[in-house]
Amino acid sequence: MIETFNDLIAVFAVHSSPRESLNPFMNAATLLDPRALATPDSNVESRKGTILKYKADRFSVSYVLTIFGVHAAAFFFAPTWIAVLSVIPLAIASMFVAAMNHHHQHLNTFKSPVLNRAYELALSLQTGIAPYAWVLHHNLGHHRNYLNQRPHASPDESKWTRRDGTQMGRIEYTIDLLLHHQIDIIRLGRRYPKYFRSFLMMKIPLWTLIGLALYYNPINAVLCILLPGYIALAHTAWATYEHHAGIYPTDHHNSSYNNLNPFYNTMTCNLGYHTAHHKRPGTHWSLLPAVHEGIKDEIPAELIQTNFW
Repeated sequence: MIETFNDLIAVFAVHSSPRESLNPFMNAATLLDPRALATPDSNVESRKGTILKYKADRFSVSYVLTIFGVHAAAFFFAPTWIAVLSVIPLAIASMFVAAMNHHHQHLNTFKSPVLNRAYELALSLQTGIAPYAWVLHHNLGHHRNYLNQRPHASPDESKWTRRDGTQMGRIEYTIDLLLHHQIDIIRLGRRYPKYFRSFLMMKIPLWTLIGLALYYNPINAVLCILLPGYIALAHTAWATYEHHAGIYPTDHHNSSYNNLNPFYNTMTCNLGYHTAHHKRPGTHWSLLPAVHEGIKDEIPAELIQTNFW
């Protein structure tokens, strides 16, 4: 019991290491490429904040906390019939929270690890993705192996091919990812025990909050928290299909679809600059357009789109 408590404290503790890549309780993206934190923006210092690492996250944090407040208000105050009607609107709002959760798991939003862990609980309750699940499955699984698809011996965790190497359909991919992602997280956790320990320790406060919600109002807990979160999770699996599916890449520049639609990138915090993100996974999302400018001539034209859908 004492060892478990000490592990939980360690997850929330402030670490003194100057490099996040040496800190197992922050994020994993910087382990992928020593250049991951490099920035093409000479004015990057002016973009940094005091509590937030980057001032641009005033938008993402405001959005996340506003939608979290809507979830909470519906949970505490909505009668059942309103809670039923709110499921889809809450799920749609949480779909954009999922993109912001993705960015946070690559480069934590706050300078304080305590604030980051608390923020992750709000993100998890809205998106159905537990803290450190992104780190294990996406950062260490997908980003390390996304150039490899089955039948490769070490395929991408977000694999869009069947065992024989043929392409899955979008529905098949979504169902496959939903059914297998927890198994993949456990398997990856055996290879990365420090991150897996953090994943398990963060289950304690997450499940405590869910348990209290179910005890206080089980119907609204399902309608305002669990069901919208699961729909958002299913949409996340659905949406990731279009990032890479159907591309049999030979290098990083021809491995991702890119969406340059301004509204799409506003609502997803530049997730459309996907090749740039894979080239520099630890670069803050506000700097991805500048990274894209430096590599756009190397990206095949057919992998650049401008439509929102």
